[in-house]
Amino acid sequence: MAQEQTPNESKEKRVRLVRPSIVLLCGPAACGKSTFARRLFRPTQIISSDWARARVCDDERDQRFQTQAFALVHYLAELRLSLNRLCVVDSTALTEHHRKEYLELAKRFQVPCVVFLFDVPLEKCVERDRSRPRTVGRPVIERQHLAFGQTKADIRQEGFDEIIELGDEDMDKVQIEIIFRPISQPAGMPARRPQGETRHTPRPWQQGTGREPAVREAKPPSHVHPPGAAREQAKPEVRPASPPSKAPPAPATAPGEAANVAGSSAPAEALPPPSQSGTQTTPSETATPPATSQGKPVGQNHS
Repeated sequence: MAQEQTPNESKEKRVRLVRPSIVLLCGPAACGKSTFARRLFRPTQIISSDWARARVCDDERDQRFQTQAFALVHYLAELRLSLNRLCVVDSTALTEHHRKEYLELAKRFQVPCVVFLFDVPLEKCVERDRSRPRTVGRPVIERQHLAFGQTKADIRQEGFDEIIELGDEDMDKVQIEIIFRPISQPAGMPARRPQGETRHTPRPWQQGTGREPAVREAKPPSHVHPPGAAREQAKPEVRPASPPSKAPPAPATAPGEAANVAGSSAPAEALPPPSQSGTQTTPSETATPPATSQGKPVGQNHS
């Protein structure tokens, strides 16, 4: 980024800028800043304080909402830098505090910060102001012109990457060359908020107004149970595992009929046929032999 001059300096001045970067237009009212910006930059690259003031309070001449207007300018510049865009800030930039904000923003994004100084005589500014539909008046221009003289003396120690001074005769001789050098990882990019998180940070145009933003309650995701008692109701009922119950003994059935056990899909076993003596024998009686003592039947005397 450098200022290049052709051999015939009276014809043209070529200025090389880098995108993304911040370009400040500094000078009193009616010095030709807005006309200069419209001729050399795209309309979308220009962030005007008058434009922001009109968007904030419907009147670009209303000076009561300077804080909100410049908060919007700063916010747009931050968004554009995060997308590797050029930011041309069209304002008077006559206070060190105002210029310092953009120097810090450029440092945070690691991009150049350049300032154009419009050194135009006081009477020329007053003459241009009278010919405009919207005038600010001679007293305002005189105060700003005096502040501009102090700015020229102090601005070289503030840390700008380049300072370009333009006189009234240089306005139509400047040519801009823009080189695209994207930043590797855009700093300050807004991080994505988790699902369901409520934003409590005030908007830039709400800062300095003493008014807190309205807080909206975010609905929890569908997979999250409601808090409190509702969460207990939402939990599924868990019952402790019980040992398997023993099946009841099969009832005695008539001869030739199969035992029918409720809930069992296995076929029932047939009972043995009755004995010849006419007495019925149960499975438990036939399955267990009589107990013996030393291989002899119990209850019999073999003496």
